[in-house]
Amino acid sequence: MTNPNSLTEQYTMPAMIRALGRGKSGSRNLSFDEAAFVMGAILNETITPAQLGAFLMLMRVKEETAEELAGMVSACIQPLTLAPSCSVDVNWPAYAGKKKQPSWYLLAARLLARNGISIFIHGGGEHTAGRQYAIDVCRVLDIAVVSSLNAAQVELQRTNICYMALADISPILSALIDMKAELGLRSPANTLVRHINPLQAGLTLQGMFHPAYMALHHQTAILLGQNNNLVLKGDGGEFEVRPDSLTAIASHAGAQNDQQKLEPVLARRALRPEKAQLDPLLALWDHNEGDGYGQAAVLQTAALIVSALQRITLAEAQATVAQWWAQRH
Repeated sequence: MTNPNSLTEQYTMPAMIRALGRGKSGSRNLSFDEAAFVMGAILNETITPAQLGAFLMLMRVKEETAEELAGMVSACIQPLTLAPSCSVDVNWPAYAGKKKQPSWYLLAARLLARNGISIFIHGGGEHTAGRQYAIDVCRVLDIAVVSSLNAAQVELQRTNICYMALADISPILSALIDMKAELGLRSPANTLVRHINPLQAGLTLQGMFHPAYMALHHQTAILLGQNNNLVLKGDGGEFEVRPDSLTAIASHAGAQNDQQKLEPVLARRALRPEKAQLDPLLALWDHNEGDGYGQAAVLQTAALIVSALQRITLAEAQATVAQWWAQRH
């Protein structure tokens, strides 16, 4: 990947803003290297507040391309990447926050970790009231919350799972996401953080609410060389299968791309709670109490990941995960 620091003599911020904002006939998308340069300027704090605001709003109006996203992500990854001494199976971004259904996906992550699959969860942007965010659920589920990548490596070797806040991974990216309250609009940071893979996990995940963004995330992962990647339209925008409806999935494994629909396993649509609660998560894990929706969401989500990691059929993965669930205590 291009080092954004090597691009400072080729590009300037006024030139990049001019490229984006010349109007309908004169504006254009940024190249991979140009996008990497801009993100490098943001991370290095060599961009002025006016330039930052202009860039964020122009990108939001036109919407970012996969090439632009990949360039920006590459600039973010380089200062974060550690030596390859920590082998991690799954990179799991969790930024949306659950609005109604509880965070069943975190029970899936816990189940996988109990069975030897290492999972690095990261999230942030807890700015929407009334949502259940991963950091709060992790504390209740005894998933360690760490504050450095070195601490993450230690915890992953100890328990196979941990959570790290974006503010501790990259304070500047966290600040960009939090600017939504000031600007009134989300920024490209809300999209690109889902592709940051600080510990170079073998499998990367992206969950989203709007299916129109699936192709964008899928192509970005390919451009970044994330050679085992799953994208799905998940409940509440998180990487969580809805077992009562059709789930759209895009996967990339090596040179093979696949688009599929995961059929619902429940015969009818479940009633949606008014608000996501913590108690149902504990009740399901500890006592198997629930209406069946939560358990199906956990098992289907976990099976997708096992299928991608072990390169086995979904049916085989579902049988494996069902056995793990039965023996989880």
